[in-house]
Amino acid sequence: MYSDRETYAQPPLVLVAGEIRFSDAPRVRQQETLDAISIAFDRRFPVSAPLGGVNLVAAGPGAAPQLAQRRGVVLRNAEGTEALTATPTSLSYETTDYRGFAAVRDVLADGCRTLTGLDVRPALTRVGLRYINEVRVPEPPADVRGWSRWIEPALLGPLSLADRPVTRGIQGAATFDLDRGSLNARYAAFTDGATNVPAHLRRRPFTPGPVFGLDFDGFTEFGANPVVLLDADVVAELLPALHAAADSAFQRSITEDARALFRGTGTASALGTAGAVMGRHGV
Repeated sequence: MYSDRETYAQPPLVLVAGEIRFSDAPRVRQQETLDAISIAFDRRFPVSAPLGGVNLVAAGPGAAPQLAQRRGVVLRNAEGTEALTATPTSLSYETTDYRGFAAVRDVLADGCRTLTGLDVRPALTRVGLRYINEVRVPEPPADVRGWSRWIEPALLGPLSLADRPVTRGIQGAATFDLDRGSLNARYAAFTDGATNVPAHLRRRPFTPGPVFGLDFDGFTEFGANPVVLLDADVVAELLPALHAAADSAFQRSITEDARALFRGTGTASALGTAGAVMGRHGV
């Protein structure tokens, strides 16, 4: 078992997302508020666009749901690798160019301060932090059992049920209790495919082919008693434990050969031609 936290030069991270959910905040439907949020972050996120699409809204007992225009703003950096989205019920940050946990924590805390500075103080309902990894290796295994060189063999345990080739993949999930929240862990081996990255973000290039996905989603939920209002300090206090849980689960899911690959000391880069893209896992 590998318990150390480690920064990798070439991590398999594809998408990192932090999200704060809260009770409905009508002020965030006002264009004046959305403009103020855009102005507050215009140096880091110079590209601003209204949130598109519609939501289904319940119209009452016996009445058919109605369509309502989604309100919010999506702020994006010039490179298209990170975005901050504000809606009447959530504040989220996503990036395909992860620069460490502190960067995620700080932008979410800054977003909270911006909202509360605009008199937006709804009740918190959920704080979450998610890491999605795609493990791609120089010589992908033809049989799923071959992933045991890179992936902790315990995740491949069900393959022992039959002494037959497995070429179509394997998947599994578990939910772990944390001191203040939960961690959803999902894993899967695919013969091909890729993570669906939000349309407003650009993901790094990759070589198509077999991939092993590791998805860790930590979160804390809030009830109605007592009510906890949106507060940057509360969010900043919760995020480190969610990050630590996800990082520990990731480290326990990979082998020494995978670590060598992500350090850049293995037989080839885990990121292929995109190995120069900056990123960290375990910071």
